[in-house]
Amino acid sequence: MAPRLKSLTCLSGERELLVSLDPKVRIRLADADGRVLALLQLLREGSRDPAELTADLQADWPGTSRDDVMAAIASLDQLGWLETTRGDGNFSEHEQQRYASNLAFFDAFSTLSRSAQDIQTQLRAAHVLVLGAGGLGSAVLMNLAGLGIGAVTVVDSDQVELRNFARQFTYVPSDIGKSKADRVAHWLREFDPSLTVNSVHRRIGSAADITELLNTQNSGGPIDFVVSAIDEPDDIDQWVNRACVAAGIPFARGGLAYTQGLYWSVAPGSSACRECLERHRSRLAEGPDRETVSWPRVIRQDRVNRAIGPVAGLLGAVLAMEALRYLTDLVPPVSAGRYQLINFAADCGTSADPWPADPECPVCATAPTRRLPASPVERGAGSA
Repeated sequence: MAPRLKSLTCLSGERELLVSLDPKVRIRLADADGRVLALLQLLREGSRDPAELTADLQADWPGTSRDDVMAAIASLDQLGWLETTRGDGNFSEHEQQRYASNLAFFDAFSTLSRSAQDIQTQLRAAHVLVLGAGGLGSAVLMNLAGLGIGAVTVVDSDQVELRNFARQFTYVPSDIGKSKADRVAHWLREFDPSLTVNSVHRRIGSAADITELLNTQNSGGPIDFVVSAIDEPDDIDQWVNRACVAAGIPFARGGLAYTQGLYWSVAPGSSACRECLERHRSRLAEGPDRETVSWPRVIRQDRVNRAIGPVAGLLGAVLAMEALRYLTDLVPPVSAGRYQLINFAADCGTSADPWPADPECPVCATAPTRRLPASPVERGAGSA
């Protein structure tokens, strides 16, 4: 193994170094005799294994041992400053160019045991089911294609309409009247010919419909993640929840409530699920939210799609980012069992509103494995 130092900034002062990989963080390293700087410079080349590094350092510092070098490498790896050269050359020149910015971003999360190419390879092996190809769904699909997801299945029952064009950018006027699922699939194949795309023109009418989609042997292999970008029928969230939890497949849901963007997700067996939220709301209805249940609804607010292009684009981006977290485990998902809220009426500031996992939840009980954490309420967090 030849460890390589990532591209970083190093300033040399009197008997110490000031090193920065992330501009927000600066690390001071003691370097009384210049040996640390010499090691960093050798690691920058990325061509020497620990034995060769030791031999080169011993030329100027005879007391340097292999154990010293190994301990230094372990410390630098823990700081996130090293990457492995294993896998260099595995990507073709075309792939290196296609995913150049992805690989540069993933470099921030690479280690000696996991390269940026490894992360991209995980995405290329993933299959995502996207329910809905409207403003939110098409924005998610655009971002997933850019990430280099290997396969997507897109489901939608609508046709392209003129009123879609304020927020749906995968369609053109000549698509009006045609199936959204088919036209967005065409856009995706044009954008990335290596992407496997399955289009399904159908309306979701039950949890069984979603289970069928999860079990259908489409090209691209089994479904690894689901994005729900539809808000009707009214029971759609519960249907997706039941089907995905029982299958052990994580999913994320996004939407817009007046001027508040939101997204949330479920990690089956690990996080609270949507049914946990419904049960939590039922308990709240017996107390602080009693009026919302007991008082008659005398005026009903019209259901209006208020999503403009920037709203759909931003929500699609954060949902794709959450899919990235689930599929690669770069960092834990931020929306598992919690609303992530975006205030579009003001500064687009964000906040979070978790709900507790219910140990008696009948849907969570269907998950293939169950490791529910302490609820957010038990940890002192707020409630949905």
